[in-house]
Amino acid sequence: MHIILETDEAWSLMTLITAYVIDRSGISQAGKQKVRRWRTDRAGGTVEMDVLAVAMNEALGSFLDEKMTRLIRRRGRYISTKELAQ
Repeated sequence: MHIILETDEAWSLMTLITAYVIDRSGISQAGKQKVRRWRTDRAGGTVEMDVLAVAMNEALGSFLDEKMTRLIRRRGRYISTKELAQ
């Protein structure tokens, strides 16, 4: 399974998560200001947001690879993709 977020989708997800952190995490006002500043630096269309989108896709892909194991038939038996990687 492959899931790839476009930059706009990654930006929407990032703004949703940061809004949740600001509104409900209980961090200090200084912490909230740092989160807001971090979010502002990653506005839509910026290089920083493009880098974040790539990082999010890599993290999502790695997570899915770890969670999803498939069985492959080899010489009359089945082995998992994790065994192949080793």
